[in-house]
Amino acid sequence: SMEDALAGVAAAKKTVDYFKAHGVRVVNMSWGGSRQDIENELEKKAVGKDAAERAELARKFFNTAKEGLDEAIKSAPDILFVAAAGNSNNDSQFSEMIPSGLNAANMITIGAVDQSGKPTGFTTFGKNVSLYASGYQVDSFVPGGSREKSSGTSMAAPQVTNLAAKLLALNPKLSSADVVKIITETADPMPGNNPGRLLINPKKAVDRVRKTAGA
Repeated sequence: SMEDALAGVAAAKKTVDYFKAHGVRVVNMSWGGSRQDIENELEKKAVGKDAAERAELARKFFNTAKEGLDEAIKSAPDILFVAAAGNSNNDSQFSEMIPSGLNAANMITIGAVDQSGKPTGFTTFGKNVSLYASGYQVDSFVPGGSREKSSGTSMAAPQVTNLAAKLLALNPKLSSADVVKIITETADPMPGNNPGRLLINPKKAVDRVRKTAGA
């Protein structure tokens, strides 16, 4: 419902306000949804008289959520938001996904590569997805402290969040734009015919900040 969409917007604003008040500098967003997801939910609940009405309702709810989240992220320029691209082998913007389809100066969207450094079969892509990190069979902790191998862009994004946090720890004066610039400029071209796609290189990024910070 529109009430749910507005409640989500209010929650996003409240959460980002909390981040700002507590000096948070980087946020991982390993989650996502799309306009189609909303439409599917409306169909399951038999909302609307037909598919056309459901599509119109889904568009309204989605746009409300999208604009609210976009506004919340842009209200915190000192915080870098790192989004997981998605695991649907689709275009994040064409498929209308949030947060991965948003465009903000203080947000980056991360795709997933396999052990060979090439895109996984599942990774979402798009014009705003230039940075990639390992997202296939990543050793991961699960509740209770045990470990398992997990795959997804939700595994790739936290590696970039971790790298951003290290850079900010080395030099807290870096802006969100500085961090994005350093991670992008020190990334390696993806092997194969993958123009415009870059693999993060944490060592090179850290080394650059250490040198420029005089550490």
